[in-house]
Amino acid sequence: MITKFRSSNETLDKVQKALDDYLETKRKEFARFFFLSNDELLEILSQSKNPLMVEPHLRKCFENINKLEFDISGEHVAGILGMKSAEGEVVPIKNLAISKTVEYWL
Repeated sequence: MITKFRSSNETLDKVQKALDDYLETKRKEFARFFFLSNDELLEILSQSKNPLMVEPHLRKCFENINKLEFDISGEHVAGILGMKSAEGEVVPIKNLAISKTVEYWL
């Protein structure tokens, strides 16, 4: 029993190391991800096809960006129309399409 436990623990360590390496590559691709915990980054990466789920983490990545204005057509988010500060100031964005990887369009 103890041998099986040790083997499972070693496997878990290898999986954790691989996950940490993967998250490190994502942080190198988009430096603002260094402001997020591993759990927050995993949530963003797992929801990359749903940009609305990324919005709650914006405040940790970008100073004073509170919300994004999305171009929503039906159930699909086509792009980002603007950024909104905590004070309500809106900065319009032109032609920012949502791509497949969140680190690109963020």
